[in-house]
Amino acid sequence: MKADRSEAMDHLQRLAAQLEAHSFQVRLTAPAGLNPRLRVINPMEPTMTEDVLASDTNDGEWWYWLSWAGRIGHASDVVTAAERIASVLHVIRR
Repeated sequence: MKADRSEAMDHLQRLAAQLEAHSFQVRLTAPAGLNPRLRVINPMEPTMTEDVLASDTNDGEWWYWLSWAGRIGHASDVVTAAERIASVLHVIRR
């Protein structure tokens, strides 16, 4: 299980770097007894946040997930995952 936790952290760190490049604020946490998670914050609207997890499936493939169990995308495609998260946290200005 320790290897899985370490691999999840690696995937989340890659996603964090991609999201920071898009000007999102990120905070990676790994609370004892819980899955590591990446808190993503829209700096233009700090109330717009989402927790993202990385998890492998029965076939060994890794995926990114929103905290409410919405699958974002394959962990090997960080760019697409970051774009999908950005669309969830996007605020339309009026």
